[in-house]
Amino acid sequence: MMSSVSILKDDGARRDAIRLHDRSILVEAGAGSGKTAVMAGRIAVMLAEGVPPRSIAAVTFTELAASELLSRVREFVAELSTGKITAELRVALPDGLSQTQRDNLAAASAAIGEITCSTIHGFCQRLIKPYPAEADIDPGAGVMDRNQADLAFLEIVDGWLRERLAGDQGGILAEMVLHSPGETVALVHKIAEHLRRRRTLAAPPTSPLDGHLTAFRQATADFAAFMRGTAATEPETVA
Repeated sequence: MMSSVSILKDDGARRDAIRLHDRSILVEAGAGSGKTAVMAGRIAVMLAEGVPPRSIAAVTFTELAASELLSRVREFVAELSTGKITAELRVALPDGLSQTQRDNLAAASAAIGEITCSTIHGFCQRLIKPYPAEADIDPGAGVMDRNQADLAFLEIVDGWLRERLAGDQGGILAEMVLHSPGETVALVHKIAEHLRRRRTLAAPPTSPLDGHLTAFRQATADFAAFMRGTAATEPETVA
């Protein structure tokens, strides 16, 4: 007779990811394969083993993912506390939990909010916010979302551009703006965005212009002298 419990090829990997807490584990899988359930199950089992909620940090890419993960942890803890083993955790907990583990979960359920579950930016802010003076940041500083960060960056670039064009600084940038303002501003934004995403980006080395300018001026002078000499030797045309 066939077992009513389906066995997946990655059951062993799922079991290790949830149960083994003495090593680093990389979970690599496609969308919708259950990575969130594995992460939530890992945290729930850590709580069952007596790990304090405040000692656990879960870092995600988005605030939405962080919220979903913490919600999933709450669900697992509530179910495990009553002795119910969900399908996602059955592979790692085939024999259920001991009474001690269930007691640990019951105690942890009131402090699940102490788990650090946020984006990397939120995690870093949580670390440095109590020490604004030491971190040299505004005590009221917050984390920007992507759209806010993009707008702030554009304002910084535009402010720098206005400063460069103010007064009598002139230079090639001013000449470019006078010739083609729209294209020049777009080019500046494009260069700034490349520098923003690749901080080590640098222009290729160039040779000094002084020698080239001297040679160009000399060639111009020689050509002008040649033309003057040619004009002086040409015979007059009589109409």
